[in-house]
Amino acid sequence: MGETSDRAGTEVARRIGVDRVSRVPLATQISRQLTWLISTGTLEEGALLPPISDLAAQVGVNTHTMRAAYGQLRDDGLVRMRRGSRTVVLGFDRRQAARARERHQSFSIGVLIPSFAAYYDDFLAAVTRAAGAEGWLPIICETHHFDAPVVSSYLDQLFSRNVDGLIAIHAESPAESEAVDLFGPSDTLRPLVLVDSADLATSSQIDVDRESDGRAAAAHLIEHGHRRVGAVVGPASWISTQRLLKGHVQALESAGLEPDGDLVANVPDHTLGAGTTAARRLLALDERPTAVVCAGDVVALGVIHGLREAGLRVPQDVAVIGYGDIPFAATTSPTLTTVRLPAAELGREAVRALRRAIDEGAPQPPLTVATSLTLRHSCGCSADAVEESRV
Repeated sequence: MGETSDRAGTEVARRIGVDRVSRVPLATQISRQLTWLISTGTLEEGALLPPISDLAAQVGVNTHTMRAAYGQLRDDGLVRMRRGSRTVVLGFDRRQAARARERHQSFSIGVLIPSFAAYYDDFLAAVTRAAGAEGWLPIICETHHFDAPVVSSYLDQLFSRNVDGLIAIHAESPAESEAVDLFGPSDTLRPLVLVDSADLATSSQIDVDRESDGRAAAAHLIEHGHRRVGAVVGPASWISTQRLLKGHVQALESAGLEPDGDLVANVPDHTLGAGTTAARRLLALDERPTAVVCAGDVVALGVIHGLREAGLRVPQDVAVIGYGDIPFAATTSPTLTTVRLPAAELGREAVRALRRAIDEGAPQPPLTVATSLTLRHSCGCSADAVEESRV
């Protein structure tokens, strides 16, 4: 342990540099760099920092400056200092850091997304423009579909940078308690805006009505005469899945149809491959669906690929509706009928809510952004019906 810690301490000396022209005090520059190394896990809990005099000599500052830098880390609860012994890294606690860090604005915000999928292009563009108008620099973090260790690491790094607030879109969680563990109560963390995500009472919420969307999509296919309407959705634990399926079932029951669990295919993510696999599973049923509602446009395109792979035509043999209205939806063959999720509007509203939450020091009332069913050809609508829907 001692040898490993010494190697880590020697390595850190190579990573620290100072800008003597900057107006930021040298001790503060050094403490911020060390804070970053601790928050990223480069300096792990239990690691030993180099002796003050050694690191001071390597960085090129006097020992008083380096002692002040270590003192700032101690005051922030990141290290333990004892006379006559080496300084020990305690690890990064974002809750303690949120209380200890300076409260002046950093003019930066964290933006957490599940992946760099096409849908998020418009969302991120809107967030970037709106944040720029507020004087904020958005720091974009791709979370591997909100994998808990990845999110935890990003939150530590963002808090070490003293971000003014956080925006997260499509943050799903198997249980609300897990979301609370990840994001924490708003009184110990920075203001948080969750967009189309799991519910968290201590955050500002920007939502869409997925229950209504699921109902509208299924009802439209029923109007086309379909009686076996399938659904390709995310994991059953996702709140978005539960809401979409609730509306889907409502549409079926309103039409006097019996919901069939075999017609629901859960996919682990919204990818082309997942959609193709789901299509194969649904086609293996004794009575396959004649129409499918998908929880994402990319998944829908994967389903269409799977149907064509089996020699079926869309929409003649199986009708398909997507969700999101990504740019490709209007250029596929056939063009994709989909629920339009207004990504740009969600981005703008998220920044507005974050601005108000910061100014008022409290979460904002929930806001629901309207969606719409965009009619194209994959559902079986005629060219005249599609054109009429655009008027």
